[in-house]
Amino acid sequence: MKKSLSRVVVIVALPLLLAACANKPSAIKSEADYYQEANEALKAGNFNVAVNAFEALEAQYPVGVFTEQAQLEVIYGKYKQADYLAAIAAADRYIRLHPTSDRIDYVLYLRGLANYNIDQDTLLKRMPINLAHRDMGQAKVAFDDFGQLLTRYPASPYAPDARQRMIYLRNQLAEAELHVARYYETRGANVAALNRARWVVENYSESTAVPEALKLMIKHYQALGMNDLADQAKALLPKTKPKS
Repeated sequence: MKKSLSRVVVIVALPLLLAACANKPSAIKSEADYYQEANEALKAGNFNVAVNAFEALEAQYPVGVFTEQAQLEVIYGKYKQADYLAAIAAADRYIRLHPTSDRIDYVLYLRGLANYNIDQDTLLKRMPINLAHRDMGQAKVAFDDFGQLLTRYPASPYAPDARQRMIYLRNQLAEAELHVARYYETRGANVAALNRARWVVENYSESTAVPEALKLMIKHYQALGMNDLADQAKALLPKTKPKS
C-alpha cells in the first residue's frame, strides 16, 4: 500500500515539476557576455562557434553597442570558414547598413579576398591546370573590389596587399583573353584572334601577356593584309615592359 501511494505521489509531482521548470524564464545573456564569448571563440580559431555567437548577439541586440562590430566579425568568420559566398553576402549587407562607416575599406578588402579565393581551388592548384584557362568571372569581381578599395581608400593599410593581388589578377585575366585568342587562331579565325589580342594590349597594357598579344596582332594583321597596322604593332613591341 505504501509503495502504491509513493508511486502516485511521484506520478502527480513529476508533471508539476516539469511544468514549473518550463515556466521558469531562461537567463538572457548580456550583450557584453555574448561579445566576450564570441570573441574568445574567434581568437581560438573556432570560427563556426564565433559566427553563431556574433549572429546571436545581433539577434538579441539589433542596435546594441557591439552590434556593428559583430557584423564585421561575421564577415571575417565566414571568410575564415571558406564560406566565401556567405562572406560576400555579409559584406554587402554591412555596406548597405553602414555606407558611411570608417571600416568600409576593410569590408571591401574582405569581399575582394572572398571573391579572389572562390577561384583559387586548393585541389586544382596542385594539378597541371592553368587557372587562367578556367572561368574568370569571380576574378573580375575581385579585381573590381580591390580597385574600389584603392580608388576610395588609397592610404588604407589594406591597399598594398590589394594592389599586389590586382597585379596578379590582371595578369591572369590577360592570359585568359590570350588563351581564347590562341583558340581562335587554331580555328583560322583571324579577325576574332586579332580582336582578343588587341583587347589584351588595350585593357591590360602592363600585363605579362602583352608581348605575345602584340605578336599575334602582327601575325593576323599581316594575314588580313593590314600591313600598316602590323607595322604599328611591331613598333610597340620593343617598348613593352610588363610589370611583374
